[in-house]
Amino acid sequence: MLHQGHRLGRKQQRIRELSRRGWRVWGLIAAFLLVAWGGAGWYVIWQTRKAIASDNLPEIVVEAGRDFSYDLRQLEPGQSRLFTYPTNSSERSRLLVNRDAEGVLRAAFATCTTCYSFRKQHHLKEGQLICGQCQSAMRIGDPKERMTADKSCIAAPVPFAVGNNKIIVKAGAITEGAKTLAAAAEAASEGSKSIGQRP
Repeated sequence: MLHQGHRLGRKQQRIRELSRRGWRVWGLIAAFLLVAWGGAGWYVIWQTRKAIASDNLPEIVVEAGRDFSYDLRQLEPGQSRLFTYPTNSSERSRLLVNRDAEGVLRAAFATCTTCYSFRKQHHLKEGQLICGQCQSAMRIGDPKERMTADKSCIAAPVPFAVGNNKIIVKAGAITEGAKTLAAAAEAASEGSKSIGQRP
């Protein structure tokens, strides 16, 4: 009986030891998950803060006849920067440069053909251009993408170059692009009017 009790005691000790080990393993898993979740949460917050860092910066004013040049060290992935250029005597066109989350650079007018009349209401939010009419994020057109009357909520691209770690948008490209954009916007407006007048 003593021998059997001794064996039972050993079994109970093993069970207790295994139970302790099990709790340690579960504790380590829980700690790992907490660290992983905490790290992921911090990363999301950091990315959001980084994106909104450029949202409320003042627009860069470019003088007529001058090219726009911007140091790329000041434009992190996920950020945009607005600038203005005088394309006629009464108005300055708003443009933006953007570096997306993958680091791809784009330059565009800060409006689209469809929402052109709302162009002064477009704004940046977390590095993205938000349409003042539909409140959705605009896609920035690719460099060689043509802007036509049927394009909606796509920021009209403008040609640019990169040199000496700077993005450069030529004054001539801005003035020509502004004319093309205005013409496409007018065509889009006329098209929507004719659709509205159909019986």
